[in-house]
Amino acid sequence: MRDDMRERLNTEITRKQFLQYITGAVLMVFGLNNLINLLTGGKTVHNHILMPPTGNDHDGFGSRRFGT
Repeated sequence: MRDDMRERLNTEITRKQFLQYITGAVLMVFGLNNLINLLTGGKTVHNHILMPPTGNDHDGFGSRRFGT
């Protein structure tokens, strides 16, 4: 196995092959979606809906006993 790795590391590759390997490695690390967002300056979209407080709600954390 070591000899196989040494043989692969010592083989010459073209610039095109090198760029293909580097591109593949970057896509594996960052992911395609994150890379597109990084390049386009897009913001991530979260699927959370936040409701503004109405002020009339007295039910909050600790307002009820546990289990009821």
